[in-house]
Amino acid sequence: MKTIERINSKVAILLCLSLMMISTLSYAQQTKSTLFKKADQAMLDAKFAQADLLVPDEYNKGIENYRQAEKHFADQKGVEKIEESLVEAVNHFNRAVTFSVSAKSVFASSLDARSDALLAGADRSALETWKEAEEVFNKATRELEKGDRDDSYKYATEAIELYRKAELTSIKTDLLDKTRALLTKADDTNVDRNAPKTLKKAESLLAATERELETNRYDMDYPRTLAKQAKYEASHAIELDKTISKMDDRDMEMEDVILQYELPLIRIAEKAGFVAQFQNGIENPEQGIIKHISELQIDNNRLNAENIARDNEIRDLKTTIDLLKNENLLLRTEFDNEVKERSDSMKSKMLEFETEKARLDAKIEKQTKLNQQFEEVYLIFDKSEASVFRSGDEIVIRLHGFGFATGKSEITPTNFDLLTKVQNAIKIFPESSVIVEGYTDSFGGDASNLMLSQKRSDAVTQYLNANSDTEEDSRISSVGYGEINPVANNETAEGRKQNRRIDVKIQPQM
Repeated sequence: MKTIERINSKVAILLCLSLMMISTLSYAQQTKSTLFKKADQAMLDAKFAQADLLVPDEYNKGIENYRQAEKHFADQKGVEKIEESLVEAVNHFNRAVTFSVSAKSVFASSLDARSDALLAGADRSALETWKEAEEVFNKATRELEKGDRDDSYKYATEAIELYRKAELTSIKTDLLDKTRALLTKADDTNVDRNAPKTLKKAESLLAATERELETNRYDMDYPRTLAKQAKYEASHAIELDKTISKMDDRDMEMEDVILQYELPLIRIAEKAGFVAQFQNGIENPEQGIIKHISELQIDNNRLNAENIARDNEIRDLKTTIDLLKNENLLLRTEFDNEVKERSDSMKSKMLEFETEKARLDAKIEKQTKLNQQFEEVYLIFDKSEASVFRSGDEIVIRLHGFGFATGKSEITPTNFDLLTKVQNAIKIFPESSVIVEGYTDSFGGDASNLMLSQKRSDAVTQYLNANSDTEEDSRISSVGYGEINPVANNETAEGRKQNRRIDVKIQPQM
């Protein structure tokens, strides 16, 4: 009996020690989370700004101080030592974020080339050239950190060449090799007996891709698109051969084939809410489906814009309410504790509170007015002419119905009515700044696209100023961005059409 009691006593002691250890570890983890919270956020902000790529020295100093703080915490050096290292880490991370903003504009072309190379899989298919490009780009960023813009530009230019070379190698070894393999498979299985046209199209696209890759190394968008189309058509030919062979095996008549391929359109039309009828061919069902999809896209864009506007408004109001609640609670607490000795000081603080409240009330009033003005602008345009949405306090008018002739920047009479509506929208926001932004698709050289987008934005700005009945020249400016910031897929004709656009941004004076 005594032996059992001694065993139970030991078990109880071990259990208590285990619970104490778990409690201590949990407390330590909570303490670390509190101490490191600001530094953790600063590190995330730096990574989001690509500081590890664009400002490596400053970012790495932040990492070193952060690791030092972790070591101090593990060694129980004391809060002061830990906080000292964390403050240094936060300072380095914040400086890296600030420097990243300017570095992104300096290295815009290099980052585009790097992104294109990654998209082509160069970090896998052209590993050696990719590594060399990364090393040279790292030199460029370090030289810019040191303030040597000349050497930085030299290395950045060299990095662009290497990234483009890696992208070219990757396209050749990845997309083209896979396409050649598919064509070999098609040849082995005699696909040309049933799908000769599609197979020939794939072969022609492959040849065109190879020519483009050899003659134009500075614009990979077009050859990349050709390569993907070639690969698709090769796969398409193989699948067509399989399908036609099955039809032959089943002795299907042409009427059976057509009826079978009408079925998907019938099912899609049912979902779109109408009956597909083919007495006049396939055109009517096709147009009905396209119209339904277009209407859904326009409604979706409008709903997204409205949701963004509402979310911004709700967030601003919640922030305002929280600020007022916190300020009010602080003032009441201080007033209760110090009313006898610091009545004059408290009156001053209450006055500051009322002033701040009045300022925030005015801001809410301005936001309400801005919402009303946005609604007025939104109602000016038809869905087919423009999308109107908010980006923060900015009003963005994305002109769908505005088009330039290929390679041209002249305003034509067909656009006068739409530009008049833009002028009416601008008048709703007196004393605002207005920026006319021009964009192109990705086909063509970067430099020529940038120049064309600038000419187009200048043309729109000059027209707005020339036809305005007020002195608005000082507040309307223009900028061309070329092919950057696409809003749709550049690999489709519809996507490229959407990317060739004019954005008018109204920046109200808040």
